[in-house]
Amino acid sequence: MRRGGIGAVVRACAAIVVVGGATTVVLGRGPSAAATRRPGRAGSPGVLLGPAHAKSVSFLVLLRAAAQPTCLTDWARGSGLSVRWSPGQRWVTVSGAPRDVDRSFHLSIDDYRTSAGQVVFAADHPAAVPTGVCGEVAGVGTIHSFVQPTSFAVPTGGLSDTELLQAYDALPLTKKGYNGQGETVVLMEGGGFLSSDLSSFDSDENLPPFKMTLVGKNPGFDDETTMDLETVHEIAPQAHLVFFNLNSITDATSDADLFAQAFLEAEAKFQGAIMSLSLGLCETDTQVFDRADLVALNSTVASIEAKGSTVFAASGDAGGLDCTPPSDYGQPPKSSFEGVSVPASLPAVTGTGGTTLTTDAAGNYAGETTWSEPLLSQGTGGGVSAVFSRPSWQTGVGTGGQADAGNGRQVPDVSADSDPTTGNLIIEKGKKDVGGGTSLAAPTWAGFTAIMDQYLKANHDPAVGFFNPILYRLANSPVPYPPFHDITVGGNDFYAATPGYDMATGLGSPNVYNLARDLKAGGF
Repeated sequence: MRRGGIGAVVRACAAIVVVGGATTVVLGRGPSAAATRRPGRAGSPGVLLGPAHAKSVSFLVLLRAAAQPTCLTDWARGSGLSVRWSPGQRWVTVSGAPRDVDRSFHLSIDDYRTSAGQVVFAADHPAAVPTGVCGEVAGVGTIHSFVQPTSFAVPTGGLSDTELLQAYDALPLTKKGYNGQGETVVLMEGGGFLSSDLSSFDSDENLPPFKMTLVGKNPGFDDETTMDLETVHEIAPQAHLVFFNLNSITDATSDADLFAQAFLEAEAKFQGAIMSLSLGLCETDTQVFDRADLVALNSTVASIEAKGSTVFAASGDAGGLDCTPPSDYGQPPKSSFEGVSVPASLPAVTGTGGTTLTTDAAGNYAGETTWSEPLLSQGTGGGVSAVFSRPSWQTGVGTGGQADAGNGRQVPDVSADSDPTTGNLIIEKGKKDVGGGTSLAAPTWAGFTAIMDQYLKANHDPAVGFFNPILYRLANSPVPYPPFHDITVGGNDFYAATPGYDMATGLGSPNVYNLARDLKAGGF
């Protein structure tokens, strides 16, 4: 996630790492150990260039038990390496300079040039379990810097509009004509879009033209903005979309002031709108926010939700390391990097985390795991607010002291597909691509809320409005239909996915038809 000054808010982009101003798109999980052999052997990553020039390499080490690896940690420290372990996990991440890894694991990490011209590093042979670690280590993972897509049971090239609706069981609503008619979704953005991409997307997905209003100028192509607009449009094609350029607010005196003005202006122009933000800034960065800023901003969001608005924000894509300074991207993580993002950490905002989605051959929901790439410090953001106490409505299994002795606001609240290998089909700069990141989850929830609001109004019920108390009440009540897919596999860098609520995937992803019927039946 990048950080900027006033008006240059950070984007919670899917699987995008920014290092020294260069953007690298991460496609998926790594290949097998066989692919790390030297040239001349099957599976070589490319032409050998010589010793690796990377400042640091990281890799996974499997433990024999989910206990703190004190012996391994001491051994690593004496070898010039660092170990990162989360309680309850049977693995650690080991990081260090290539020369220290070479010496400690008796191998050679070299640079290679791939057939595509990319320079990558890889170890010349699989690493053996080191001696002197008291039997704590069961195995050592592959050591390399190249990744490739893993085949999941989702359509090649990303989910179409129908497939996304089918996976989350929204088709029963859309087939009855609930397609966002009469609803407004505001996308708050830091970049723009190409009209030609939107037209191509409509044609490719057989959708009606976008109904869109612009607040501020469209500065041109931005991948994040394009994905946001196309995602909401494919879910709720008759909804009125608002492209809100945050940089159109020119008199803001701080980032908090910028966000507050944007929320108030959006509510004044589009009362009762659903709002989505694929943006985030570290909650504890005192150069950006102080406590007064955040309390005031939360109060602002609460005031517009009291008038009927619903606000979603991405929880971040650094696996819980969402306070990593830009200058430290690509470096071994530190405990100070742990943190949550604003606006997602505001109690008045519904924070959206990320999953990896699987469907069956017919396109039906088959399961989800946490979206996580710990080796790359990528994955769903989530954790505990250092500013806000846990709200009274944030209750149930997995909340409060069970996972957080400090009793703070826990993030995210819900989740949806965010893995860039299982996301939706989008069109950017005229080419087909696959969406991903928790910044896909936010517009996904916004689009689903648009069709649920239309359904509720048609049945003489009020629109959702402030969603958080309702979501937790549904999760903890005997409702007619299961409203969430509870994700219990995986976790981010700090918190495991567990039954009930967890700080990786929240309450889970939506079963849209069930959730809509529960809202109607419960009179929420």
